[in-house]
Amino acid sequence: IGCPIVITGAQIPGHRIETDARRNFINAVKVATLDRAGIFLVFDGDIITGARAHKVSESKLDAYRPVNWGLLGEIRIDIRFSDEAKLRHNRPIQYCPGFDSRVVVYTLFPGFPPEELEAVIERGTVRGIVLASYGSGNISYKFMDVIQLAKSKNIPVVVTTQCLEGATLMHLYDVGRQALNKGAIQAYDMSTECTVTKLMWALHRSKTIEEVQTILHTDYTGEINVEGKLYGAPT
Repeated sequence: IGCPIVITGAQIPGHRIETDARRNFINAVKVATLDRAGIFLVFDGDIITGARAHKVSESKLDAYRPVNWGLLGEIRIDIRFSDEAKLRHNRPIQYCPGFDSRVVVYTLFPGFPPEELEAVIERGTVRGIVLASYGSGNISYKFMDVIQLAKSKNIPVVVTTQCLEGATLMHLYDVGRQALNKGAIQAYDMSTECTVTKLMWALHRSKTIEEVQTILHTDYTGEINVEGKLYGAPT
């Protein structure tokens, strides 16, 4: 995208005198006129890369934070962008529409029955599974057969973390390495929202799990840290 696409909103309804909608809207319009390109969230003076944005509060005016990344910019008496902000350009846009929404997300907890996933896989109604795991991508050994079953049916299983900060580093522990060997795909430092959206986009244009993994691990808009795979993860 060669121009800015700016998203904003408000925590306080617009009809109230103390609303933050007016300030957020003015700031969003100002950012949209600048010599920058990309999809941004502008909220309470922060400029956040769209694919990194996460809502952390239902009531604070600074309701959003970037996940595993710094701010792309700040609005003070002037507007300051980080060095990572891309400039506008006139190159042709690469428009690749289409999503396959047949994806399910499961948040794991102690005692989560693997039979639940087996039933979903056997029904054949989903094309992708996201598992929100513990810590750096840890899951129970009980799920190894489930991951292998999903792979046999060409259903990618993507492992993310329940932690807001950090990344899946499944190579660190035996259970993670076994899951990867069975066919699991780790999300690294992508947020759950980004992982789900990107998986749906990947499924629409892929025929194999390997193709899905290639897309998921490709950095398109700054949404994933693939350089060095963080903390020495194998490439």
